[in-house]
Amino acid sequence: MSSKALIARLLNTGDREAWDALAFRHGCIFDSLRWTDLFGPSLSRMGIYEAGGKLRGGFCVWEQRRFGLRVLRNPPYTPQIGPFYEPKTTNPAACTDEQRAVVEAMAEYLSSCGAAVVSLGLSLGITDCLPFYWRGWKVVPHYTYRIDLAQDEDTLLGRMSVQQRNSIKKAKKDGICIDEVPDTGDFRSLVLKTFARQKKAFSHSDMDGILAGYPPGKNSYGCISRHQGAPIAGVYVVHDSRTAYNLMTGYDDAHAHNGAGPLAMWHAILKAKEMGLEVFDFEGSVIPPIERYFRGFGGQLTPLFSVHKAWLPIEMALKVLPKYRGRF
Repeated sequence: MSSKALIARLLNTGDREAWDALAFRHGCIFDSLRWTDLFGPSLSRMGIYEAGGKLRGGFCVWEQRRFGLRVLRNPPYTPQIGPFYEPKTTNPAACTDEQRAVVEAMAEYLSSCGAAVVSLGLSLGITDCLPFYWRGWKVVPHYTYRIDLAQDEDTLLGRMSVQQRNSIKKAKKDGICIDEVPDTGDFRSLVLKTFARQKKAFSHSDMDGILAGYPPGKNSYGCISRHQGAPIAGVYVVHDSRTAYNLMTGYDDAHAHNGAGPLAMWHAILKAKEMGLEVFDFEGSVIPPIERYFRGFGGQLTPLFSVHKAWLPIEMALKVLPKYRGRF
């Protein structure tokens, strides 16, 4: 398949339903219309089209303005923005050519779109980033942990670290119980307390938009650890038909218990299994204590990639900042 077999451009208005159908079959919840509609006109859906005009797949970009400059990145709470696409072959060599053509179309569009900064996390399974690399982009590996939910409960528990198992056992012994959240009030409070404790600024409106758009029920659920009725730790999950994603967590130091968080996460994993989902994805972190915590649940370490490029003066400035040093 030649690199010109596919082209990326703004999604035709009449292709919204086709986009959603392709995202359901070949993408994930973060590609769906329902999710991407949460971000309003700042988010653009880019269709990947065949030469004849048929929609083959797509990806998203979320645009911000910083000092009057265009910045393209992932929307809040959205770890992957595509590309997703409909495969048409099972031959290994042809599959490689197919993914190359998709990524080539994406890289060609983003390289010519005129944005001052582009920083995007790609879909799990997109491993061919050479079209970006050849254009001078920085390709950065990231990692998540994923649990195969086809395993029985005893096996899942046995794969955990001794520390996590003991923490869960102690939480139960100490009277920590679990509720599935009927609304987001207690969970929101836990997240706010977590960020306040860490002295980190974050957008309340972004969090509230997600919780309002995905309240407990269809495609989302939450588990909260409580002691004598008081919420201690919580996990909030969104899911599609295959995968549950650990989207947000919160913890209240005022009622600290080392097992409250692991117990809430364990119940979130069991809930996903009970629902017939295939995978629980921790949406991993590169922050060492968080990575170590997720690792303790026994999931499979799984790589995914992000791509980054900025105008040269901006790139030089970003390299000085610790937050961006590894990306540009």
